[in-house]
Amino acid sequence: MKNLYQTVMADADGAANLPQMLLREALLPELLGDDQGDISYWAGKSLARRFPIGNPKDAATFFEQAGFGHLALIKQTAQMTRWQLSGTPVKLRKQLQGDDDFTLEAGFLAEMMAQQLGVSAEAELIETPHKLQATTVTFDVYTDPEDVIPDYDAPTPLAVVHDEPTDSPEEN
Repeated sequence: MKNLYQTVMADADGAANLPQMLLREALLPELLGDDQGDISYWAGKSLARRFPIGNPKDAATFFEQAGFGHLALIKQTAQMTRWQLSGTPVKLRKQLQGDDDFTLEAGFLAEMMAQQLGVSAEAELIETPHKLQATTVTFDVYTDPEDVIPDYDAPTPLAVVHDEPTDSPEEN
C-alpha cells in the first residue's frame, strides 16, 4: 500500500477524506485481517437496515453524505441493477489499494435493493470500463423475484436531506 497520508494530502480534495481513509484503509484492515471483505459486506447490509433508502436519488445523496462517493444508477433490468460509484473517495482508495475493497458499499446496495423489492439480493463488484478504472467502481446487484423475503415488512425510508440550491450567490 502506498503511503496513505501522503496520497490523501497530495490530492486537492483529499484532506476532507482523511478521517474516513484512516479508518477504512489503515485501522479496519488491521483489525479485521483476512475477513475484512466478508465483514465489510455484512456491515454494509447492516448499515442499510439502519438507514433504509427509498429510491435512487436518495441513495445517491446518502452515498455522498456518507463519504462513499458519487453513486449513479446505470442500468436496471428485472433481475439486475448496475450502479457506478466515483469521486474523490473512490479515486483515493483505488490509488492506495491494489485489491479494491468496496464490499461495504456492495453490501449496502444489496440490502437497499432487498428492502425496496422485498426479495433477496446480492451485489458484486464487476469490471469497470478501462477508461474509468482509476476513478470508478461498478456494482451489479442481482435480485431474485422467486426468493421473497418471508414475513417481509418494508421499512419506512429514511428522510434524506437534500441540499437545496440557493437563489442568490453567497455573500462574502
